Amino acid sequence: MLIEFSVRNFLSIKEEITFSMMASNAVKELENSTDWGNNVFWDEGKKTKYLKTAVIYGANGSGKSNLLSAIAFYRKFILSSSNNSQADDEIKTIPFLLSTETGYAPSSFEMVFIINSVRFRYGFEVTKEAVTAEWLFGLNTEKSNKESAYFTREKQIIKVYGKNFKEGKGLETRTRPNALFLSTVAQLNGAISHTIQSWLKNNINILSGLEDTTKGYTIGKFINHKEFAKKTIAFFRLLGLGIEDIQIEKQNSNHAPNSISKKQTGKTVAPFLQVLEKKLKDEMKKTGHYIEEAKTLFWHTKFDKANKPIGNIPLSLGLESKGTQKIFNLLGPWFDTIENGGVLIVDELDSRLHTKLTTELLKLFHTSINTKNAQLIFASHDTNLLRKDLLRRDQIWFTEKNSMGATDLYSLVEYKINQATSVRNDASFEKDYLIGKYGAIPYFGDIPKFLNDFVHEQ
Repeated sequence: MLIEFSVRNFLSIKEEITFSMMASNAVKELENSTDWGNNVFWDEGKKTKYLKTAVIYGANGSGKSNLLSAIAFYRKFILSSSNNSQADDEIKTIPFLLSTETGYAPSSFEMVFIINSVRFRYGFEVTKEAVTAEWLFGLNTEKSNKESAYFTREKQIIKVYGKNFKEGKGLETRTRPNALFLSTVAQLNGAISHTIQSWLKNNINILSGLEDTTKGYTIGKFINHKEFAKKTIAFFRLLGLGIEDIQIEKQNSNHAPNSISKKQTGKTVAPFLQVLEKKLKDEMKKTGHYIEEAKTLFWHTKFDKANKPIGNIPLSLGLESKGTQKIFNLLGPWFDTIENGGVLIVDELDSRLHTKLTTELLKLFHTSINTKNAQLIFASHDTNLLRKDLLRRDQIWFTEKNSMGATDLYSLVEYKINQATSVRNDASFEKDYLIGKYGAIPYFGDIPKFLNDFVHEQ
């Protein structure tokens, strides 16, 4: 599970911000054991509770996508930095550029997560030229409350604590300046480092809600897994879209695009998300489950002139609405995450989706179907989701830029109205947010003056 993620000096993020999936002890709502309202889960020792879902709001350009891009960069760099193909490459970090303090300072990333009852805290600092710091700590949540050091690094000086990280002993000098020690040890079959790499690769999935990059994966799942196909058809019948059945015929299997098209790269999707999505396609191609070319048919009821059903007629996926296409493309990673207990991160989830549909997709993570405590993190502009019967205060996060153009991040549970009063659990979250009570909304200047000046110039 993902516990928290911190980042500093990356894109619009100047000072360190921390996003957390730990549930607040001060919040008690939506944590009952019913099928339709359990938004939290406890660790194995019943000591700490964690969130199943979290949403990030903020004005356009406030830094929502940049936070998710930071997670994408963290994941990709760990998976690829030790590859021989990266030996002479510049590290593709982008520091905060609106300050003389940060242009040449390192960017910092740290994630806290649990794998097999071990709570890891792993992070690193990088410039475009080199890794300037790196660290790994851990504790066994079933046996200890004290964190132990596995290794620490300052530039090329690496200290390995042999009792905890035997696999790293003797490998200190085999790490390039532009590569991570963890990635290097994993490449040389270190057990702990490989476990961390594997968890990041297989359990964290980062998507852009603006692109249909998972279509081939969902098609592959549909063809190769009968239970997934049955579940997908049943879900579409529930939506009331008039779709009675789905039929997919494979035409060219095991194919994935080698690059993102010019049309895609021209859109305003964070570059790190684009790179990660290409990497995801390549990974899915290796499994044999990515099928790009297939005949996908949605069967609808056909009526005669007396409006009596006379049978079904197939329509290709391309003739369905953009929203229907997006739902279909999302269901592969959506159900995968819930079934396997991973972490799904989606930027602009609500794009092209009706608010009620987004709500139902979100609820799947809160219901009893989520037996493995899968987690969903997404960015959204859909304020209809700001409901106290759907989300707790600690599940709602905001990004906001200060007067220097730097992103700040805060949750609703920690926000103080007028720097004094906490937000009550019976507050109208949506209404109060839209009137600016919590900040993180667009600020418009003098629109009448703009219109007058524009008309005058014409």
